[in-house]
Amino acid sequence: MDFVVRPRLGFEPNADVFVDEDRGQIIVAVEVAGADPESLRVAIDERYLLITGRRTEAVRFCRGSFIQKEIAYGSFAKRLHLPVAVDFLGEAAASYAEGVLVIALPISAEAYLPSTRTEIRMILKRSIS
Repeated sequence: MDFVVRPRLGFEPNADVFVDEDRGQIIVAVEVAGADPESLRVAIDERYLLITGRRTEAVRFCRGSFIQKEIAYGSFAKRLHLPVAVDFLGEAAASYAEGVLVIALPISAEAYLPSTRTEIRMILKRSIS
């Protein structure tokens, strides 16, 4: 059985984004288990948060065949749209423990947090091509 390795340009880790209204923060948790802490970079570009880094393969296998290969290694990048403006010059903080990078960003004083939800009713028609 031949194992084919497809070249990867990187992978995109899973992330959760949470608005903590009580503390006035956006909390972002990114699943980057095994990432080199020195490679982690966090940047803000207007209303986007960009997290980059690298996860290196801990064990190299020389002989044998993979039956299942799901863990991605190499460079990764995650670009997240922030739901509100943040004050990234304020009390921004980050921590990395147990494979999860947690970033806390203070919400800008001028940010608008919707207090009610608006429901939009619409009729969807199926089109046949």
